[in-house]
Amino acid sequence: MRVALVVSLLATRAVASTVVTVDLASTIRPVTHAASGSLYGITEKLPADVNALVTPLHPNVFINPAADVQQPVGDAIAVAGRVAPTGARVTIRLADWFPRWPYAFTNMSDWLDKVGQTVSRKKASGLDNYYGYEIWNEPNGTWTSSMSFNDFWKQTHAKLRELDPNAKIIGPSVAWYDGNYLKNFLSFAKANDCLPDIVSWHELSGGNLAGNFQNYRSLEKQLGIGALPISINEYSGKDTIDDEGQPGASAPIIAKFERFQVDSACISYWDVPHPGRLGSLMASDTSKNGGWWFYKWYGDMSGNMVVTTPPSPNDAAALDAFASLDASLPSASVLFAGGNDGAIQIVVKGFAAAPLLGSSVHAVVEHTPFVNRSTVVNGTDTVSTADLTVLNGQITVTVNQTNASDGYRLSLSPAGGASTGGVSVGGGETGSGGRTSTGGAAGRGGTMNDAGGKDNGGAIGNGGAANQGGAGGQGTTAGMGGVPGVASGGGAMATSGSGAGGSPVVERGAGSGSAHDSGCACGLSGARVTDGVWQAALVAAAFGMSRAGRRKRGAIGSA
Repeated sequence: MRVALVVSLLATRAVASTVVTVDLASTIRPVTHAASGSLYGITEKLPADVNALVTPLHPNVFINPAADVQQPVGDAIAVAGRVAPTGARVTIRLADWFPRWPYAFTNMSDWLDKVGQTVSRKKASGLDNYYGYEIWNEPNGTWTSSMSFNDFWKQTHAKLRELDPNAKIIGPSVAWYDGNYLKNFLSFAKANDCLPDIVSWHELSGGNLAGNFQNYRSLEKQLGIGALPISINEYSGKDTIDDEGQPGASAPIIAKFERFQVDSACISYWDVPHPGRLGSLMASDTSKNGGWWFYKWYGDMSGNMVVTTPPSPNDAAALDAFASLDASLPSASVLFAGGNDGAIQIVVKGFAAAPLLGSSVHAVVEHTPFVNRSTVVNGTDTVSTADLTVLNGQITVTVNQTNASDGYRLSLSPAGGASTGGVSVGGGETGSGGRTSTGGAAGRGGTMNDAGGKDNGGAIGNGGAANQGGAGGQGTTAGMGGVPGVASGGGAMATSGSGAGGSPVVERGAGSGSAHDSGCACGLSGARVTDGVWQAALVAAAFGMSRAGRRKRGAIGSA
């Protein structure tokens, strides 16, 4: 299937579309990359290259087993040492001391001995990047002992307070949000002085996340506790492998985690044969997929998270966005994805909160494709750049013919040569768009070269050519099978290019059975007119897609 991707950047008006509003003046909290971790996403050896594959994500919290019993790899103490240089913390999942599913619990004497061994190993490690101890996992489905879970929790809580009094205790980690279960558990915990330091549950069904968070905070007020930090220690769009790490499934969930100030969240572990792949963000042990790049954009965020308002705030699968503003750089970033009607309109307002951005901002729209977890993606597409005048305190960016699986980013920086999110922008005259990185590795159709005022730009990798009018220049050049750009003159710019073969940044993943087979062609035209309205239109041949079969997780690691 071929779909055309059309992106328009409008300073004052936009076509009918699904609207997300970003308010730079309404701060949620400092950037923490709360949802950037994963369950069993790191092992003792994988990913092997931590600097290249883990550090760029600025991960927050990983969850790993206290012992390699339930999981054969991923020991939490060893992993804490591996990720310490990245700034990430590790949750120690104590229940993984036991084999089988549900866990083959023995007795309290044996259990407390295992807890003591873990605490001793943690202290001996000399590390301080531990998030806390998760006492049990999914007790509303895995606790089978004749002993009540509440009594088990109370005794374990007391032992941890005795052995490691300053450590955080996390629980109950129920398999889904269950208000009645949590009410009973927290009522008992309050009465017996064994409340968790961090309350936790899983979000794996794509339900009403907003309603769950609101219900929980109401429950706390009813019980007279909290407000406790919330850890969603496993999340995915749905309980199938297709959604794990997919930008379109992840973005609506992360947006709600940020909106409701979740303290931490970890991608699930449905791809049971492949631990150490950062929650399906990697196509292989050494290769990235499209999800990795989306989470890398998340890791690029700095400053403060700001308020976003989606069209369907209670829908865990519909289009949503999360955004940040670093007023000191200055830069802003909006990540968006999810189910939509094909046209997405991002309205950014509140520029008074970022005076250093100025009255004209440089807008970069980027795209990361996602076919399935096994499809290698070596870079992202910068599909358009433009200098936009801020009118009436806002700008509008419209992206047409999007899809529900891929991810998108809008980056904003001052017009005239700043750099945002690793994307080189600016340079040249107003309206020239400067230099744009449109792909991944050089020579793969990924770089559009600025002609620097000349009529022709450099070749774009394997197919097409770049043509940039520069100051006073004009012209149009299309590569094989490409869509020509629109020439414009008098200090404006025209750009076009195409790839004759495969996508400039996507390769076939081993055994994936699908890949992006068409090249990406793009054309950009733009001019600054007398009333200050700047418009740009970009047309691209996008990617063919096929979906991997859905697959449930196995018994081992059914977490």
